[in-house]
Amino acid sequence: MRPREVALIEGTTGTATQEPAAKAAAKPSAAPIAIKPAIAAPAMAYAPVADGGGLDRFLATLAPSQTTGEPVAPEDAAAYNARKNHYSIEVHLSQRKLFLYENLPDGSRHLARSYVVAVPGRDMEAPQGWGVVTGISFEPSWRPTPAMKERALKKGKPLPEYVGPGVKDNPMGPFKIILSHGYGFRIHGNNNPNSIGRPVTSGCIRMRNDEGKDMAKLIDVGTEVVFLD
Repeated sequence: MRPREVALIEGTTGTATQEPAAKAAAKPSAAPIAIKPAIAAPAMAYAPVADGGGLDRFLATLAPSQTTGEPVAPEDAAAYNARKNHYSIEVHLSQRKLFLYENLPDGSRHLARSYVVAVPGRDMEAPQGWGVVTGISFEPSWRPTPAMKERALKKGKPLPEYVGPGVKDNPMGPFKIILSHGYGFRIHGNNNPNSIGRPVTSGCIRMRNDEGKDMAKLIDVGTEVVFLD
């Protein structure tokens, strides 16, 4: 199924809107929801990926539904917004660290937890900048990307088309957090604990299984994720 092309623009006020649809649409009954970036950043857009499962629910809190045209009830949007904005994530690639912040009602935040993670290899593309969580799943399956299969084939180690949940050869481990930063970028578990803390991944962020699974239960679709060098 061809992914639906939608771009979110983060304005200077921190309010996310849809362009150009928002200009033509009637004013939604729910007040716009402010998204406070974890760090100062220029306005930027991102294109959701096909497997970003929870994106429709995220968009529904910002504008009338794309399919029904009906706005979300204000109390429903407010409750969802409170959940997704309770935490924010920063990944410092050079430090190989992931920081989970709790966002406080007064607009400040404090460091809730920090984790040592595996990051993309030096010759691999890494996610950059600001985005959001678009999906969270537990005991996920794994389908290697075409680029992964090509690299493995060159090394004489062909990859399967599909690996089921809980299988030793599944590098996703017990959870995966899908990101808006581009196709295939995720935060997930591992099947090789010795890789944690090293620049060895094909583009994703790997966490220790227990730590990552606990974090995935705390956050929600819409949680902001910022990647820094």
